Amino acid sequence: MKRFILQIVLFASLVLGSAMAVFALVDGYSDPHYLRFTTPAQNSLILGISKSAQGIRPSVMNDILKSDLYNYSFDISKSPYGPKYLESIKHKLSPQSRRGIFILTIDCWSVSTRDCAPNDAENFIENNSAVGAIKSVHTNPNFDYLLNHFSGSYYKILSKSPEAFLHDDGWLEVTLNDDAQAVKRRTQSTLLNYEQYLKVYQFSSLRFDYLLKTIEFLKQHGKVYLVRMPVSEQLMKIEEKYAPHFSERIKMIEPQTNGFLDLTPFNQYYSYTDGVHLQKASAYMVSEKIAFWIKENLSKHVSSNTSQ
Repeated sequence: MKRFILQIVLFASLVLGSAMAVFALVDGYSDPHYLRFTTPAQNSLILGISKSAQGIRPSVMNDILKSDLYNYSFDISKSPYGPKYLESIKHKLSPQSRRGIFILTIDCWSVSTRDCAPNDAENFIENNSAVGAIKSVHTNPNFDYLLNHFSGSYYKILSKSPEAFLHDDGWLEVTLNDDAQAVKRRTQSTLLNYEQYLKVYQFSSLRFDYLLKTIEFLKQHGKVYLVRMPVSEQLMKIEEKYAPHFSERIKMIEPQTNGFLDLTPFNQYYSYTDGVHLQKASAYMVSEKIAFWIKENLSKHVSSNTSQ
């Protein structure tokens, strides 16, 4: 009997040791979100859904602003504005942060709800996601994520797919075929999905209230900026059909922040992987543009304080 128990213990130890060895290999290729739950508490954050996860590069902005911005954006099913995302932001932000920079990217989808009543917080889509469920967002390794929220098969830890790589600063680098026909096919498919969104999404006043609550919370820790990311002209038409005066609505809350930058008037100057997300070169340009806008804003603030 003792021998049998010993064999069980040895087998369990072998399995556990093998799992630990595999988990130790998890990196930015393994999962598009995992590393964001393993990095330390941050002083400055980029927030939003996948448009900013792929479209804003902290390294570019930090070089210009001499800052320590971290991209804590996820996707439309995990990080629309709401109680769970705000709670996760509070966990990720260092309590000592007082001079941070916070970029809240905003579009009509990030303050909307699908598959339930628009203000039914108990049934929001993100509640059971990693953003909604994980309380410890700077634990490495993060076993809660690895066991309950890892994307796909653990085989991906060893296979290293080159299509997506999550950088240590939170930027999700996506590498897809940029041949014109491939881009056209992806864009057509993605836009069909967004056409369906018109039927299933509803504006949520509760999510919009949580956007305001997120702004108020972050103002205690630094400067807060709102940014509307550029999109393809085709998607812009869909968004205007869904929320015709969205930018005007955001301009109404701009006085509660340190500024609002609407990049949609410049949609045609950038390239997209699928009509929604910026290609890498365009992400670099957009990141530069946002950074220089913030730098100018900060310079004006310093000048006005000096003149008083």
